[in-house]
Amino acid sequence: MKEDILMALFGKQRLGIDLGTANTIIYIENKGIALREPSIIAINSETKEVVAYGKEAAALVGRTSDKYETIHPIQDGVIADFSLTKQLLAFFIKKALHRSLSKPEVVISVPSNISKVERRAVVDALKDLGIGRAMIIDESFSAAVGANLPIYEPRGHLLVDIGAGTTNIALISYGEVVKSLTSRAAGNAMNQAIKELVRTHYHLVIGDQAAEDLKLSIGNAAYADYDKEDTLVVKGRNSGTGLPDSKEVTAAVVAQGLDEVIRQIATGIRQVLEVTPPELAADISENGIVLTGGAALLKRLPERLHDSVGVPVHLSQQPIDAVAIGAGKMLKTMTDQAKEKERNAR
Repeated sequence: MKEDILMALFGKQRLGIDLGTANTIIYIENKGIALREPSIIAINSETKEVVAYGKEAAALVGRTSDKYETIHPIQDGVIADFSLTKQLLAFFIKKALHRSLSKPEVVISVPSNISKVERRAVVDALKDLGIGRAMIIDESFSAAVGANLPIYEPRGHLLVDIGAGTTNIALISYGEVVKSLTSRAAGNAMNQAIKELVRTHYHLVIGDQAAEDLKLSIGNAAYADYDKEDTLVVKGRNSGTGLPDSKEVTAAVVAQGLDEVIRQIATGIRQVLEVTPPELAADISENGIVLTGGAALLKRLPERLHDSVGVPVHLSQQPIDAVAIGAGKMLKTMTDQAKEKERNAR
């Protein structure tokens, strides 16, 4: 009885979750984004005990002895470790909610290329965590909903979600994904390319965070002469001496590292456009392509892709949070489906 009174006062907790390679983002219905943390876990290598999650685990990357290991349970858009992913979700959900009055309802967005077995495993894992009702949705579809695209109209929309592990390209019309393509040419690939170029040009070994800083600070998708003066000093290890060192890295070197990954993204977009029905292709020419995802924030990326594929490209208003917001908006769909199922069962 007491629980019913509390439910009446506060309502059922309903969450939209973006389970990403780099970050997990949680949206709470009627409140907005409640959590945004790295999808990382730190464990004790000897006891296999988890010692930190999210931000705390990320702070340990490259800064601990061999006794501790940092793990990304989701790698390149694939759930590599279900047990650790389940623990990570449990920690994040508890942290986002602060309190638990009832079994929360969840719509969770997952990489488009995971199998049906893996999708079922994700739902089962959520139910094991005490989730009252769970629905799973593709990242690209969720991103389109979060970007406010009118996807339920019989018109074509091309959504390119550039995350850390994967780039998901989806042609959507009338509430369905008509054509799609998933590529590993994404944020992590950009960082890896930068790391390799810095090592080649400066004999400096840098970590993922330094590469990310270079990408965001002086990186861009369309290098021009006026970028020559852009530089950033980064610290790392000299590949020759093995000693700590620092170098002033130029925007030209960063752009060289980014170029091939951007070319691959453009190629993926062209491949989807080439198999797009003429009627939907005409819609895309009119509406343009919409970018979401953290890596879509790379400077001048819309302009570069426009030049590469010949179609206008727009950055969504909230590219980083689009997937989580879309999952949150799909909560109503989950409720409607449950009601319809109950009616049919009578």
